[in-house]
Order: sequence, then C-alpha cells, then structure tokens
Amino acid sequence: MTARQRSDAARDPDDAGFSLVEVMVTMTIMSIMMVIFTGAILQIYRTSTATESLTTAQSQLRLAFQRFDRELRYASWVAEPGMVGTAWYVEFAGPADAGCLQLRLETAPGGGNASDGQGVLQLLRWTPGSPPAAGASGQTIASQILTTGVDPFFDLQTIDETPYASASADAVGTDFATDFRRLRIRLTTKVAAGTAEIDTTFTALNSSRAHVTDDCSEGRPS
Repeated sequence: MTARQRSDAARDPDDAGFSLVEVMVTMTIMSIMMVIFTGAILQIYRTSTATESLTTAQSQLRLAFQRFDRELRYASWVAEPGMVGTAWYVEFAGPADAGCLQLRLETAPGGGNASDGQGVLQLLRWTPGSPPAAGASGQTIASQILTTGVDPFFDLQTIDETPYASASADAVGTDFATDFRRLRIRLTTKVAAGTAEIDTTFTALNSSRAHVTDDCSEGRPS
C-alpha cells in the first residue's frame, strides 16, 4: 500500500467536507427562506401599524365629540354654519353656565387661522359681549382632519325643517318636522394609513321657536 493510499484510508469520513455545488444549493435555499420570512414579518408589521393608526384616528374623533357633547346637546341656539376665508365656523349658546361657544375648522395651510394648522378643529369659549379676537386660538379638539371630499363639515337643520321628507306621499316620516335645531357634523381624520369617519347629528334640546338670534353670533369674524 502506498503512502497516498494509507493516508486516504486513515482519513475520517466526517472530514470529507462539501462540494461547491452543495454549498451553493444550501445558500440558495436559505436565501429563499429568509426572503419569505422577512416578507411575512414586514406584512405583520404593516398590518399592525395600520390597525394602530385606525384605532388612534377613531379615538381622536370619539374624544373630540365627548369634549363638547354636553354643551351642544343642551344648547339654546345654534347658528347657521358658514365659511369665512378658508375656515368653517358654527356658533352655539351652551347651557346657562357655558356662555358662547364656537367650532372652527381651518381647511387650508396658511389660511385666515394659520396658527390652527390645516385640518385642526378648535373649540372657542367666551362670555356674551366679549367675543374672541379675530384669529384667536381655542382649545384643540381634533387634528389631522381631512379637508377634501367633505363639504359642508357642519350642516344646520332648523326648527320646522323636514330633513327626512320623502318623495312618496305615503312614506313614513314625510310630514316629520323637527322641533329643535339640529347640527350635523361630518369629519374624517387620518393618522398614518388609518382613516376614521364620523357623521352624527346633535339635537339642541333647549332651542325654541321663539329664539331666532343670539349674541353668540358676534364671535364669528366678518
């Protein structure tokens, strides 16, 4: 037996190693598995982020309406909503101890109330006879509100209006007329990839047919 043969015979089979083809195949399989695994992790992350963003957006709107629900539901008067410059306004007289209030939504960057920022809904309060100065900042109720695709954001249904009238004379609700002023608010907020929409109508339970105007209208800039 030659020296080469003796060396080959003594070599441990586990030291034989792998061929280049085997190494390349193994690396290819591992790369494919890593791509699949990474893609799954990214998809889970995107789904989690979208869900969290939607939850945040919904929470913003829910908290926004909780902040002025009492004042608006027990208002004695609600103004006709309108737009001054690039901001939407609606004023209302809150309960006896609440004075005057105003909701203001700036719809454009650099608008008349640029300090608010586009898509920021603010609530202003004052006592009758001392209206806020033009452009005065109020309490931020919600932000990141979409200002395209929804117009108007505020819509007033006045006393004796028939908002649910049907074209059919026999339809239920044809003769319905509200006994109170009712303010409809439609807002959509966006946080990252999540959007949430709220469309609700508040009934001013203390409004009356005799109460047509109110000093709270002084709070809107001309």
